Amino acid sequence: MNCSAARRHIAAGLRPGSRTSEQTLLGFHLISCAECQAVFAAQTALDDSLLQSLLAQTPPVSAIPAAPARPRVRRWPVAALLCALLIIGGLAGRAWWTTTQASAPTASGLTGAPDQPTSTLPMAGGLEPPLAAIAAVTATPPGSPTPSVALEPTATPLPTTTATASPTATPPPTATPPPTALKPLNILLLGLDRRPGESGTSRADSLIIVHLDPLSGTLALLSLPRDLWVPLTDYGYSVKINAAYTAGEENGGAEPGALVAQQTVSELIGQPIDYTVVTTFEGLINTVDAVGGVAIDVQKEIYDASYPTFDYGYMVAHFLPGQQQMDGFTALVYSRTRHADNDFERGRRQQQVAIALLSSIRRQVENGDFLATSTLINTLYNDLEYTNLELPTALQLALAMQAFDPATIRRDSVDLRYGYETSTYDGAYIIAPDLPAIQQLAADLFRK
Repeated sequence: MNCSAARRHIAAGLRPGSRTSEQTLLGFHLISCAECQAVFAAQTALDDSLLQSLLAQTPPVSAIPAAPARPRVRRWPVAALLCALLIIGGLAGRAWWTTTQASAPTASGLTGAPDQPTSTLPMAGGLEPPLAAIAAVTATPPGSPTPSVALEPTATPLPTTTATASPTATPPPTATPPPTALKPLNILLLGLDRRPGESGTSRADSLIIVHLDPLSGTLALLSLPRDLWVPLTDYGYSVKINAAYTAGEENGGAEPGALVAQQTVSELIGQPIDYTVVTTFEGLINTVDAVGGVAIDVQKEIYDASYPTFDYGYMVAHFLPGQQQMDGFTALVYSRTRHADNDFERGRRQQQVAIALLSSIRRQVENGDFLATSTLINTLYNDLEYTNLELPTALQLALAMQAFDPATIRRDSVDLRYGYETSTYDGAYIIAPDLPAIQQLAADLFRK
């Protein structure tokens, strides 16, 4: 604002302030311009002088005569009228309620609408420490020696196996209509192999199908090995099942990736998949830390000297048997390690972490603090890479978790009982599935 504009505003009665942009600019100008300060002071003095002159000429205000006394009001007619209105209103309300109940359809359950997976589950509280800084990552069993995840950095990056050549992909499938939230549901959990800070396509190395029936309180988990060889119906070729997500992601991001994986898994098990939940390493860490850690019963000693770090080096992952309380990073290491045994055992460990997370959420719900529960679910929801499970439905399911007993959860894995090891024409290791056997397994496991 220049001096000319400032003086026009001053003459018009504008004063510095913050209510309008003109007031703000005028204030800044007056701070830096002594001449306009003098103009403003003179205008203010003139305005004050005029005000005092007007006040001096104002005739005195005559006394206001006292108000006449109000006649006494008889209150019983008013009370009688109010009672009559209440009685009539109550009868009318009862009639309306009866009519509404008679005409309203019976609601058997809440409905939810669609809206992300679990590989090595999500990550919280902080990322994996740099190799040079990590001396040990500890999972502490009560009353037993401290198991540690010690570092042995190596510069060698892990080799990756590329899937077979693919023709031009067709558009991904569209999402199916949302099921009723309190009916039996199948939810696909996908855990991506994406490290923190990475971009580009990812593989879903962790695949778990969660079947839950909120009304009966039954829950079952079925893990799928990442090397299972499956056809992509809309693409015209086959891939390892962990690459089904990749095929869709290459054509539009996380949503088409999740939908292609959802359709592929549904065709594999012969059952619908209602929702898909996709997470990352970082997402699992954040999720576990958000619920205060998870209690895991390590069944046997695990020693992995070649655990892959986020910077593509290696470290030692070591867990001793026994009950252990794990934070997010330790739970991620426990979920990812596989060199001490195999991918099937890794899938079972991922189930342990998933059940421990469900148990933690269940305890939160049982506390009866709805606000705290909704805040927790919202936090977990926002840590997901993608999901077609809408937040209100997720909250309904969380509240229904009180009906589930972790001790009665059924779980199984698609292993070599349901397929055989072989290789592709270019030598990549795969598991050829026994489709009828897998579909029978899912039917039996998900039966009430």
